[in-house]
Amino acid sequence: MNSFWNGKRRFVALLMFLAGVFVALEVPPVIPFIQLPGEKFPEGFDIPLTGIRWTNTMVGSVIVWVVLLLFVVYVARRRPKDGNEVPPGGFYYLFEVLFEGLMGFVGGIAGGRHFRVIFNMFMTIFLVVLMANWMELVPGVDTIGFIHPHVKEKYDAQKDEYKLVTTDGYEIYQGFLGISYVNGQCDWISPAAEAAADEAAIVAASAAAAAAERTLTQDAAYARYQAEHKGHGDDATGEGGGGHGDDAHGEEPLESNTVSLASAEVLAARVAEKQARLDRGCHTGVATAPWQDGYEPYDKSKAKGISLHPDPSSEEAKLVPWVVLPFVRVPSTDLNMTLTIALISFVMIQYIGFKALGIGYLTKFFNFGTLFKSPLGGIDVAVGLLELIGDFAKILSFSFRLLGNIFAGSILLFVMSFLIPILPWPFFILEFFVGVIQALVFALLTAIFMNLATISHHHDDDHDHDEAH
Repeated sequence: MNSFWNGKRRFVALLMFLAGVFVALEVPPVIPFIQLPGEKFPEGFDIPLTGIRWTNTMVGSVIVWVVLLLFVVYVARRRPKDGNEVPPGGFYYLFEVLFEGLMGFVGGIAGGRHFRVIFNMFMTIFLVVLMANWMELVPGVDTIGFIHPHVKEKYDAQKDEYKLVTTDGYEIYQGFLGISYVNGQCDWISPAAEAAADEAAIVAASAAAAAAERTLTQDAAYARYQAEHKGHGDDATGEGGGGHGDDAHGEEPLESNTVSLASAEVLAARVAEKQARLDRGCHTGVATAPWQDGYEPYDKSKAKGISLHPDPSSEEAKLVPWVVLPFVRVPSTDLNMTLTIALISFVMIQYIGFKALGIGYLTKFFNFGTLFKSPLGGIDVAVGLLELIGDFAKILSFSFRLLGNIFAGSILLFVMSFLIPILPWPFFILEFFVGVIQALVFALLTAIFMNLATISHHHDDDHDHDEAH
C-alpha cells in the first residue's frame, strides 16, 4: 500500500510538472502592476457597516489571522492533557520542538521575572510576520484578481475640470467561460502614441537618408581628390581622368538608390514592428503607416472618449489599458502592516519598562540628576536624549527593514517567474528562508529591547560605585 501511494504521488507530481510547462509555454506571463500602497478593490467592495474600501493587503492580513486562529485551535486540540500523555507525532511534534527551542533561545537572552511577557510578545510577532511573509510563496497571491482598467482622473488647471487619462497597461482578451485575461504579449498602445511613433520613424528615415547622402558626398569628394593627385603623379596620360569621367556618369543613379534604400530600411523596420504585433494577436499599435496605401490619419478630435469603468467584454475595452488588481497581496509589502507591528513593539517596550522600573524608567531618557553634581552630568543628559531619539528610530527601522526585504522579494519572484516560468524554484526557496529570517529578526529585536527596558542603569551605576569603594 505504501509503495502504491508513493508511486501515485510521483505520478501526481509528474502531471503537475507537465501542467506547469504547458501553462508556461501557452499562457503569456504578466508582471502585475507594482506599487507600494495596497490596491483598493473596485466600488461595491466595502467593509460591512463602514465606508472603508477593502484593499488586497487588508484581505491578506485577515487571511493571516484566520490561519493563525485555526493553527491555535489545532495546537490546543493536539496538546497533551497531562504530563503522562505521549505527544502526538507529525506536524504537532515538529511545532513543539521548535516552540521549546525558541523558548530556550529567548530565555537565554531575556530570562528573569519578565520572561513570560517577553516570550509571548516574541512568539506572537514571529508567527504573524512569518505567516505574512510566507504568503508570497502561495500560488495566485499577487497574480490572480480583478481585471482593472488603468485609467485615472487628472485635473486640468486651464479648463478647471477633471479629464480621464490612460497609463501603462496591457490589452485583454476573452477566454474560457467568458473570463477576461490580460494579454502579456501585447502592451497597450494609444492611437496618439502610435501616431507619434510613426512620425518618429519618418523623422528617423529622413535622418538616415541625409546621413547616407552626406556619406556619398564625402566619398565622391575624396574620389575626386584622389583622381586629381593621381593625375599630377606618375600617371599623367589622362587615362585616369577619362576613367573618372566615365564613372561620373553612373554615380547619380547609384547615389539615388543608396539614399532611398537607407530611408526604406528605417520605414520597413517600423512596418515589421507593427506586423509582429499583429501576428501576436494585438489590436493596438497595428494601424496602417502613413507611407502605406489605405492610411487614415489619426484625428484626435474624432477619437472616442475613454471610460473610467469600461465593460471588459465590450468594444470600449480596447480603448484603455488593463492591469491585474490582485485579490490578495502579501501584507508585509504594505507599510500600514509593518508600521502597525512596529508601533505595537514600541508600545510594549515602553510598557514593560514602566512595569519593571516604574516612573524611574523615564530617567533613562531624562537624566538630569547628575547635571549639577558631576562634571560629566551634561554627558548623561545628552546620552538620555540620544536614547529617546533611538527609541523612536526603532519604529522606522522595524517598519522599513521588513517592508523593504519582503517587497523586494515579491518583485524578485515576479521577475524571475516572468523570465524563467518553468523553473523559478531556487528563488522560492530563497524567499522561504528570507521570510523566516525577517520574522525572527523582528521578533528577536523586540525581545532584546524589551529586556533592556527592564534594566535600571542607575542600579548598575550604584553597583559599580559600591564595588569601587
